[in-house]
Amino acid sequence: MVGKAEQRRQDKARAVARADERRRVALRVYQGCDEAGARKLEELAATGVTPTCTAGCSHCCSLEIPVSRAEGEALVAWLSANRSAEELDAIRARLRGWLAWYRNDYPALVAAGVSRVDAFFRHAPKCALLENDRCGAYPARPVTCRNHYVSSPVSECDPATGSGEPDIILSVARATYPHVVELRRVVESQGGDYLASIHLISEWLVHLLEVEREPWQGAPRLSLS
Repeated sequence: MVGKAEQRRQDKARAVARADERRRVALRVYQGCDEAGARKLEELAATGVTPTCTAGCSHCCSLEIPVSRAEGEALVAWLSANRSAEELDAIRARLRGWLAWYRNDYPALVAAGVSRVDAFFRHAPKCALLENDRCGAYPARPVTCRNHYVSSPVSECDPATGSGEPDIILSVARATYPHVVELRRVVESQGGDYLASIHLISEWLVHLLEVEREPWQGAPRLSLS
């Protein structure tokens, strides 16, 4: 009969193995998404449609960015391997600032009649991974970030100078969908609920970088439609 201590050791080993599998699949999915997205962008370029997104343009980094647990784990694994302890502490500090906004300012804005989209787009702190308006974890960025392109002028993404309603190139996301399904498959093969594992990128970073456990508890439900 297995003792409690041994049972805990075995349970932890299984959890680590499952997390490793999810991270490996996430990295494979990213490669597939990049390849499928590049093919679609080539097709669109032949019809005169090209993305206007450029390095240093980070308006979309203030939006709600949904990611699955597998993507959060892959992202934090990359950060742990490529960022110093001081850099990780700086990211944690920015995450604490975001969490304070999410807990206090955000509910107040919504209560005052500001829409959820506008609250994030116009008032939220930008992603804690940004460094001089560039992604500080670009190789490990989630699917949502990889698939987001616009064809309208960059100024249209900025609520201060444009409409805040850019022309999003949705066909890129559609082209990469078959690869994204693989993430769902591995989570569900492990007995998990894929949709329930999706939270905001900042929430997963807060949780996995051990700023706070399960910061999504009590938070407004994330719309996945």
